[in-house]
Amino acid sequence: MKAYKAILFDLDNTLLDYDASERESMQSAIRRFGLPDREGFLWDAFRAAFAPINWTYWSERMARNLHISQVLEYSFRDTLAQLGHDGVPAAELAAAYWELFCSSCRFMDGTPELLPRLHGAYALGIVSNGIGEAQRKRLATGGILHYFPHVFVSDEVGAAKPDRLIFDRAVASIGVPRTDILFVGDNLKDDYEGARAAGIDFCHYNPGRKPADAAIAPDYTIHALFELDAIISREEEQR
Repeated sequence: MKAYKAILFDLDNTLLDYDASERESMQSAIRRFGLPDREGFLWDAFRAAFAPINWTYWSERMARNLHISQVLEYSFRDTLAQLGHDGVPAAELAAAYWELFCSSCRFMDGTPELLPRLHGAYALGIVSNGIGEAQRKRLATGGILHYFPHVFVSDEVGAAKPDRLIFDRAVASIGVPRTDILFVGDNLKDDYEGARAAGIDFCHYNPGRKPADAAIAPDYTIHALFELDAIISREEEQR
């Protein structure tokens, strides 16, 4: 067991509850424009239509040089058109949603308790796929940005996980050997594959206890953030 000097975290659905923030921000935004009052409007149908449309634009944003405001505007525009909700200004709806989302911060269970225990003992950083504006504002809203002097977000770096480049940038910033760094994340594609390509040990955060692929072997698996303490404690004992 090695003694780590730095711990990097994924952000969305690892430290922050992205799903909850997205849902609450979108519901608040569509209420501003009176959509729930329209005959036949169903939230579940709206969300189900929006998700694949948004994913398509999000996936194409770098190749098409789309700004996040365009990704959201086009996503809302196409969703509204698909569901037959005319007369709603998609650009304004997108702007309202983005403002709400960037100012939201919902923690995953254990985040507020874990970070003070790690702060000062380890160099801490974030490696996240997303938009820097949103990620930094959400960290600040939650009062935890000061724990992370090293924040690397895909749109700022120009590379997204699992590309090892974003991890290499983080390693260079932290200034310790990559063999002394642990990365904690929930995604076995973006997080596991990226960390492995970069030569960084990986801890899979799996709160939903999703079945693991036999071909994937993270260095550690935890189902709650407090379980990270046990990993660190074992390392300290063997120093």
